[in-house]
Amino acid sequence: MGITPWEFLEPSLGSIARMNSDYTQQQSLGGLHRSEQMSLQATQPPAEISGYRIDTLLGQGAFGQVWLGSDLNTGRQVAIKFYLHRSGVDWSLLRREVKNLVNMSTGRYIVQVLSVGWEAEPPYYVMEYLENGSLEDLVRAQGALTIGEAVRMLREIADGLSFAHSKGVMHCDLKPANIVLDHDWRPRLADFGQSRMSDDQTPSLGTLFYMAPEQADLTATADAAWDVYALGAIAYTMLVGSPPYRSPSVIETLDTANSLPERLSRYRDAIRQNQRPKLHYRRRGIDKGLCQIVDRCLAVRPENRFRNVQQVIEAIDAWQRAKTRRPLYILGILGPIVLLLLVTFFSSRSSHVATTATLHDFQRRAIESNRFAAQLAARTLEKEIEGLYRLVETEARRKELAQLLMATSREGGAMLEQLTQDPNDESTRDRFAKLPARIQLQEYLELRLQKLVEAGQARGIAVAFNSLFVNESQGFNLGTIFADPADLTESSSLGHNFAYRTYFNGLREDGDKTKPSNSFQPIRQTHLSASFRSTSTGKWKLGVSTPVWEDENVADGSIAAPKDVAPIGVIVLTINLGDFDLLKYHEGEEQTSQFTVIVDGRAGAERGRLLQHPLIHAMDKETMRELSMPRMSVRQIEQLQESEGVADYVDPAAKFENAEKFAGTWIAAMQQVSLPHNQATRPEDSMTDLWVLVQERTSTVEVPLRQLGTRLQRETYIALGTMLSVVAVMWFFVLRLNQAFPAKAASSSGLGARNTGLSATLESDR
Repeated sequence: MGITPWEFLEPSLGSIARMNSDYTQQQSLGGLHRSEQMSLQATQPPAEISGYRIDTLLGQGAFGQVWLGSDLNTGRQVAIKFYLHRSGVDWSLLRREVKNLVNMSTGRYIVQVLSVGWEAEPPYYVMEYLENGSLEDLVRAQGALTIGEAVRMLREIADGLSFAHSKGVMHCDLKPANIVLDHDWRPRLADFGQSRMSDDQTPSLGTLFYMAPEQADLTATADAAWDVYALGAIAYTMLVGSPPYRSPSVIETLDTANSLPERLSRYRDAIRQNQRPKLHYRRRGIDKGLCQIVDRCLAVRPENRFRNVQQVIEAIDAWQRAKTRRPLYILGILGPIVLLLLVTFFSSRSSHVATTATLHDFQRRAIESNRFAAQLAARTLEKEIEGLYRLVETEARRKELAQLLMATSREGGAMLEQLTQDPNDESTRDRFAKLPARIQLQEYLELRLQKLVEAGQARGIAVAFNSLFVNESQGFNLGTIFADPADLTESSSLGHNFAYRTYFNGLREDGDKTKPSNSFQPIRQTHLSASFRSTSTGKWKLGVSTPVWEDENVADGSIAAPKDVAPIGVIVLTINLGDFDLLKYHEGEEQTSQFTVIVDGRAGAERGRLLQHPLIHAMDKETMRELSMPRMSVRQIEQLQESEGVADYVDPAAKFENAEKFAGTWIAAMQQVSLPHNQATRPEDSMTDLWVLVQERTSTVEVPLRQLGTRLQRETYIALGTMLSVVAVMWFFVLRLNQAFPAKAASSSGLGARNTGLSATLESDR
């Protein structure tokens, strides 16, 4: 559609009618009538122009017609304007406009005048034909432009305006209707009817809402700041869809004015008294820097605006450069941060992986160390047991013991038979205790226990003996001596039958005590009993027993005992399981980070029972008699028996009162205790039901390593923090320098206040 030619049908005069809207002056009723008559008659062009073919009438107005033609040499379409009514045309104004257009015909963003015929009849001039209409038509059709399109248009309009200023021409009536669009939708400045030369002192009125407030004065002198304001108003219109300050109330105020000076005064007051337009800030995705450029163009006071259009161009270019650099700045800032975060992540991960791997290696070595310690403790215990074997066997070979045992059995035979029938006959038991032979046996045992202690110390046996006692061939206890008199209790074992005990019958576990004593047979060789709980002290004990033979040759091993001959009794030497030196702590030292435990490994109800433990060692007699000893779970003992060790062992003693120090996880390994080799006929019989467990706190291995890992991580974080600080300081100076250079350039070119002070300047711009 041919829009531009219509813009040239009327002269661009700053009349009152023109001030009512964005359009050019309206025709009178007579002019409209004449135009109507001409439109009915115009079928041929008013004249022929050399070099051009005139094709179609595009439009006509009060002063002439506009025809669409083409250049015969180039084929380029042109618009030809004929002035048919000389009497109604201000020829000086028209000549000035055309002269200015001709002078600026080389401008990329200026409408080009191709030919002028002032002396022809009728007068005419030829201009390029722009078929895409005006910027006003575009905004009216689609509303606000996209931000990118608006910025492009603004930059190109500013280029055209700057070119005009460089030629000494100020437009003075810049508005969307006077900006036409070429075939590439590039803006072209048109309608220079109100333009003034830079040295022209005459006033020039523009269009309402695009005219600077100081321009709305019939005595004002043309200034480049007027075009700067109009440029800002056009930018605002492209971003918002309507010009700044335009509202129904303002329009009503202007329309009620009685004269042109009054209307101009009201227009100035409306701009100065109303709040600064801010609708462009509400555009989604708009940049604050662009809004500030528009605000500065629209400053009410000329001194607060850009002083010329070139400054606007520089501001737009600086804003676009900053906007282009912004992603680079963000990348430059976030890049090192992301890199540092990745380094931190992988450093932390590597540290964690290395710490975990090293911890597993340390735990494996700790398991191996504890297993070795358990093996060493088991071997030490085996040697102690072997020494006990020798002591008790030597004691059993003494002839005096056999004689006293037989004498006591003979004297008390009837009483023992009575006790067999009635185990609760305490009077018979008291009489049995007072038998002379039994008293002699008791004294003998007391003497021998003292000698055994001395002999054990001489042989280097580290254990402390608990008791020494003798049972006759049916299992009745004939006498017991305790190494510690404090172990004596009211409940004496004298006269009671213990044939069900493993130290008497040699079984792997105690038999049923309700069975008759003749259901059990006395042992025929030295035997390590299963652990048992003392009926008098409640302590867990271990007994080494051996048969006592009547025949001296059998007793000293010269001949084998006939199968049909039974021993006359059994002598038993007992020890408390907590009395082994390998289980004791160093004097004055309480160790809870690593210690040794003895575990009952026999199948049955007692499997996993802790026979020796620091918790048990610290118990008093009363507690020991009443409290059930800690016990490992079946899963725990099976896991320890079937593996080299574990790193997550939980001590069952931790569940007891005042045993919090045993809580947590432990690294544990366990080793089975074996019998002296000459006491087992088969290899599988050489293994006892005792297991030695060595446990060590996991934290003793983990804590130093984790502390090292924590220190390494802390050093890594310090290094990364230092690097980040250095990067931040560097970027601080880079940004400061980047801001300083544009500011310096702006100062030298007269750009005025920096953006940091722009808001305050504009707020006071009233």
